[in-house]
Amino acid sequence: MLVLMTVLQLAFGAALLIAPGWVNHLLTGTPHTSPELAYVLRVASAGVLFIAVSCALGRLSETGVRRSRPLDLVPGLVVYNGCAIAIIGDALIRGVRAPLLWPAFAVHLALLAWCIACLVLERARRP
Repeated sequence: MLVLMTVLQLAFGAALLIAPGWVNHLLTGTPHTSPELAYVLRVASAGVLFIAVSCALGRLSETGVRRSRPLDLVPGLVVYNGCAIAIIGDALIRGVRAPLLWPAFAVHLALLAWCIACLVLERARRP
């Protein structure tokens, strides 16, 4: 899961950083992005890239020197994916039409279910 989260968040964060207008157009369907919104999207990319780096480091700790348990990251990923679902769901309920909203909703929903399953399995393995 951490590898998949790393790859997805790295790709999305890089896209937000490099081409915020293009990402905005794909997600919201609006043809133009104001300069102010482009800056906000680039700042948001920092948060997404932080998640990618955290997941990559968590994955490395599975095989290298154990600094922390990789599953310690999962509750944070539950919050992140839950918030993403709430925000995207609100946009869908309000009738926002954009080509990638439904796929983004489905991806975050699947990742949230995966995170919760990891936590449940980890709890079941504890003595």
